[in-house]
Amino acid sequence: MKKHIDTLYSGAVFHTLCTEGETFSYMGETGGNISYLSNERPDAGEYKREIKLDGLHVYPSFTDAHLHLLNSIVLAASGFDACEIRDGGVKPNTISGVGVRIREYCNSRGADDMIVANNYIASAIAEKRLPTREELDEWADGRRTVIYSIDGHSSSLSTSMLKALGIDPQGHTGVLTGADHEFWQGRVRDVIGASIGVSDIARGVADFTNQCAQFGITRVCAMEGNGDSPKDRLTNLLATIARRMDVDVYLYPQYMELEKARPLWKKSRRPRIGGCGDWEVDGAVGSHSAVFYSPYIDTGETAEYYYSQDEMDEAVARADAEGCQISVHAIGEAAIDRILESFEKLGSKELHRIEHFEFPTDEAVEKLIDHGNIAITVQPGFAWIDKRYLKSYESYLPPEIAARQVPLKRIFDAGVALCATSDSPIQSLDPFVQILGMVDFSVPGQSLSNYEALRCYTANPARVLGQDNEFGVLAVGKEASFFATETDLISVDADAISGVHAVHTFIRGKKLGGKKGTVPEFLRMMLRRPQKI
Repeated sequence: MKKHIDTLYSGAVFHTLCTEGETFSYMGETGGNISYLSNERPDAGEYKREIKLDGLHVYPSFTDAHLHLLNSIVLAASGFDACEIRDGGVKPNTISGVGVRIREYCNSRGADDMIVANNYIASAIAEKRLPTREELDEWADGRRTVIYSIDGHSSSLSTSMLKALGIDPQGHTGVLTGADHEFWQGRVRDVIGASIGVSDIARGVADFTNQCAQFGITRVCAMEGNGDSPKDRLTNLLATIARRMDVDVYLYPQYMELEKARPLWKKSRRPRIGGCGDWEVDGAVGSHSAVFYSPYIDTGETAEYYYSQDEMDEAVARADAEGCQISVHAIGEAAIDRILESFEKLGSKELHRIEHFEFPTDEAVEKLIDHGNIAITVQPGFAWIDKRYLKSYESYLPPEIAARQVPLKRIFDAGVALCATSDSPIQSLDPFVQILGMVDFSVPGQSLSNYEALRCYTANPARVLGQDNEFGVLAVGKEASFFATETDLISVDADAISGVHAVHTFIRGKKLGGKKGTVPEFLRMMLRRPQKI
């Protein structure tokens, strides 16, 4: 009998996610695709080898549909978190406590090393503000230093960092927010990139890959680039690296200038544009730069749009005419209305995307559903954390707006392509934080079932990428990309989801993970045949 199965996986419960209850006892892989699914063991002569999964639960691998790969790699290689959520609260929770943490980190680095910190939680800090440049100068002994807020939409820079960007520090607090923050980020990344070497990148790529294996992720949508960087060499370098990584990368250039994206499209499976960067209609709540019709309750002020309606209309029309899938960041209700109007005027058959869609009006939700061809990505894990620890929504927004977050269940049931994402490094790459946020959502009656939440990391991203015939569920003929865990994710209670990890992750039948982060390992990876991104 001819052996038509390369590898037989047995001893597990294989959850296909085609339906909530469909499971099998055996799965076969041939040439990277699933070739067998059954409750009956095939004859010994039908398979070449067997891997026993010892009572684990198997699911199609996850796709993180919105993250920032370069920043995730750099942070993994040479950065740290300014604040952490532990012991039931945010630590540290004072400006002086953050100063101690930065001093300790600096003591572990070289005198000329740049300091990059993420996850600064201003709403949980007693002083309710970012550090000034003078404070950073003191803590970091004059090093070039940048601290990012937890939402990634405001930052604090030291004097030497301001000078490196060509910003006169005289009279400048060092704090950037709103458009001032967004449109300096390309040059900030250029400065950071110039300070890291091959060994840093090797460690960062390995750490990112190992995290993906730990969390069952085999695909990521990377939102990369900023228009304020003239040549943006880092994004071009990232594209070269991404084409050879163990995980599949789908690149979305964040340039409003399409000519700048064309060289990257030549390396891509199809033209894509947007994400954040130049394609942001507004900022974020924690930085008071998300655009609402009502003022923030703590400042009495409203934020400004980054683009007029005419500018937004023209940008999406130009990109759609190029055959691009467009991805646009919008968080506040007014910003969401602006991009929805642009997409409505467009009348395109392309499945475009709105990133975050965090505080829509009821009318905006109806427009989204009626349009029928707009996908959205959400980070409900952030809302889950904010409600318990950060308190930014209740501190900054009128109660009626804070209570009107994106209605997940209503949107999912309407058939919208709803994807949950990490927005890494804004949040941990951990998908189970987002799944917890979906099944224990802040809005009454809008939580998803475990099965529905899993589909937001599997089948729905496959649909958004136009590859639902290739992956997203376990089925014969589709990719043998899956992860195995000890947890029955379909039936487990919400409080047991946090902390789940993959025991094994496979991409097209090959084990993912186990990277050491050495330079020789990285150089061997770079010698691979490049694939489309």
